Amino acid sequence: MTRDRARKKAIRARMAATGEPYSAAARGLGAARSPGGAETAHEVIVRAERTLAAPSARAEFRIDTDVVPAHPRERRGPGPIGKLARRAVSAAWDRVAPGWDAARVRDALVHQHGEGFIEPAAGRYLIDYGGYAELCADGKRFGGLSGEPLQPRHAQRRAREQPAGPLEFLGMLREVTDARQAGDEMVRGTMCRKVAVQAGSAGLMVWVDDEHIRRVQSEEHTTGASGTVSRRWVLELWDFGVPVGSLDWSRLPSFRS
Repeated sequence: MTRDRARKKAIRARMAATGEPYSAAARGLGAARSPGGAETAHEVIVRAERTLAAPSARAEFRIDTDVVPAHPRERRGPGPIGKLARRAVSAAWDRVAPGWDAARVRDALVHQHGEGFIEPAAGRYLIDYGGYAELCADGKRFGGLSGEPLQPRHAQRRAREQPAGPLEFLGMLREVTDARQAGDEMVRGTMCRKVAVQAGSAGLMVWVDDEHIRRVQSEEHTTGASGTVSRRWVLELWDFGVPVGSLDWSRLPSFRS
């Protein structure tokens, strides 16, 4: 029996045992035989290139922040400096999201959930976080009140601490040097391989289907004298090739607002 016929027989046997379609059974069989290493890293890079060459997709971008104080104390008043800072933040958010209460503002800051569209091949995206939105085009990022016409004041200066956007997140996967299979998991109805990868100095978790990157997750934990700050970034993509001709790039999006 040739190697190809043997592989097909093994795939059909897995299909009969698990009920998976042919493509999922083939992917699962490959994962079982190839736990990781250079071959898997190359597969992730190939899918990253395909994703970055895709004309369009729907996108969800989430940023979650958790703060654990090192020495919880009895709650005290903020003091004069704290009051001024709180007023400044309140005033800024009142311009961005008027009428929001403190709990909603805090939740929006620590649990950012954006939805929109990405055009990887054109290097641009529109993401609305509900009240606040971002637009990226021609290598520039803009942010402000959802639905506002794009103005120079919306331009974001690239700061060293500014988190990577969806396109930069995908671009990091071109630099994968090592990968390890971490099982199978469903992403929006599609069975994907879950792969832990090393891209430069960053450790990422990636979900891939037969063609594209479907989800990327990064985590960061910083511990100092005042406590631990944990952040998680998650980019999710689906509906590749979705029509985007009606998108308005002259204003910040308002998909969730």
